[in-house]
Amino acid sequence: MIRRVVPLLLVAISLCGAQAAFDEPNWPAAKPVKFEVSAAAGGLIDMVPRRLSNYLSESIGVPVVVEDRPGAGGNIAAALVARAEPDGHTLLVTGSNQAVNPMLLPNPGFDYDRDLVPVSMLVASKFLLVASPSFPAKNITDLVKIARQKPKSVSIAISAIGTPNHLAAEMLAQFGDIDMTFVPYDSVAQAIPDLIAGRVDLTVAALSSLLPQVRSGALNGLALTSPQRSPLALEIPTAAEAGMPELQIDGWICVLAAGGTPAAIVARLDQEIAKVLALPEVRDPFARQGIESFHMDPNQLGAFLQAEAARFSSLLKHSRFRRASP
Repeated sequence: MIRRVVPLLLVAISLCGAQAAFDEPNWPAAKPVKFEVSAAAGGLIDMVPRRLSNYLSESIGVPVVVEDRPGAGGNIAAALVARAEPDGHTLLVTGSNQAVNPMLLPNPGFDYDRDLVPVSMLVASKFLLVASPSFPAKNITDLVKIARQKPKSVSIAISAIGTPNHLAAEMLAQFGDIDMTFVPYDSVAQAIPDLIAGRVDLTVAALSSLLPQVRSGALNGLALTSPQRSPLALEIPTAAEAGMPELQIDGWICVLAAGGTPAAIVARLDQEIAKVLALPEVRDPFARQGIESFHMDPNQLGAFLQAEAARFSSLLKHSRFRRASP
């Protein structure tokens, strides 16, 4: 009996090994992996993949290239990835606009659910509301009073529609019941000189981007849009503490691949990204800038994107940008 069973076990083990080899993704191929970034250079969405790219390249053995493709609310980069070969070599790096663009831009030329698949969440960052040093308000209460006294007199810099700073500006306007002038820039980094010079009054952006200017006195920090204060800036209150608890939004950055990318390749991509995010030489510098490594796997990220879309649905229905769009 034993003599019969042993050969059968050996056959079964051999077949399992063959199946495992078959399931192992042939990725990466002998060509670069490209991060197609949905924002302009200088911002958080651009900085994070550049920080990860060298470590990821070392791990997978092929170059990792970062390409900035801003415009159309992030849809230039998204469309490129949606139409790319589904081989795990062309990846979208994006933020909150991935959750809201289906509502803002319902006819982008591709299907969000069919043509893009979640891979990994990368990081999350607290956001900070700042004011020009020439702007008289030193807190949210005074800001609202000034804006109500003279509608459209207060200006706020935003980048692409659907990004966290645009959504935060919408929250500030709607929950504060104020009419502000929205001033668009390709990125918040481009708005900082105008903020310092007093040509625009306010913006909301990643703490990591704005804290150096607050520390130097070039800008005034009014409130964090997160539930808790930041250990990097304990003196700055949260929006809830400053009188506007509805103003809550963090920045986050995720990776998506072209629809149809084999599940085994998506899983391998996620594993490699998670491994890089866990490196102390990646995680610790992020933390010193107020950026939290915030990994989610493909299933978790998919559920998160759906939840964020539901959260911002009502906000976007009342957005003047949405009403003005054709």
